[in-house]
Amino acid sequence: MTRSSWPTAFWTRRVQVLGTAGYYIDLTETFDEARFETRQEVLDEALPDLFENRAAIEQAKGVLIAVYRVSADQAFRVLQWRSQETNVKLRALAKQLVNEVVNLPPPSATVQSQFDHVLLTVHERVPTEPGR
Repeated sequence: MTRSSWPTAFWTRRVQVLGTAGYYIDLTETFDEARFETRQEVLDEALPDLFENRAAIEQAKGVLIAVYRVSADQAFRVLQWRSQETNVKLRALAKQLVNEVVNLPPPSATVQSQFDHVLLTVHERVPTEPGR
């Protein structure tokens, strides 16, 4: 394999893999040998749930970031902490938080007006990409 085919691997000067970063899915026990399912069939079935769960976690992190003014890593640690303290799966906790946050009172008119201004003018502050 070439270096470009493993973009998340960490390499040494002697081209040895030291480790990898990212999300891993263990599908070892999901193959039904009697039906001879292919890896693609298993992935096609497993990935939509994975993406849905990941989306709920990212949305919950976004809520925590906005409300508590914390980083994405800190928001994730808060979700982990609550999950471990309550013995509830993190994805279930995140989904429920996202479902319930819509029932909170809306922000004040002042906060909403300030956010409207940021939303409508944010494009003016986006740095220009090199080469454009």
